[in-house]
Amino acid sequence: MKKLIYLFLTVLIVSFSSDDGGGSNDGCPINFECSNATANDFLNLEMVTEDYQSAVNAYGEPISEGLYQNIDGGYYYSWSWGDDNCLSVSCSDCSYIIWGGC
Repeated sequence: MKKLIYLFLTVLIVSFSSDDGGGSNDGCPINFECSNATANDFLNLEMVTEDYQSAVNAYGEPISEGLYQNIDGGYYYSWSWGDDNCLSVSCSDCSYIIWGGC
């Protein structure tokens, strides 16, 4: 039974892994270079537009925004509505994270 479970898990892992080497962006939620992405690039990401619009509805237009680089070399775009109200989106090659708070 144990071997059957291991076999199933191996097949499952292999079926979800990809080695296309062709530089395809299939299934990747972002298709831009994080280091030179614009506000519109980030706003076009799923869920970012909704979170951004909710913040605009609550606080008005942001007082500042921009693309920043953190100490680890990663990039993030941030909109600020004051000291405690901001929306930030960090990105890497094929993923992004949305977080609030400054």
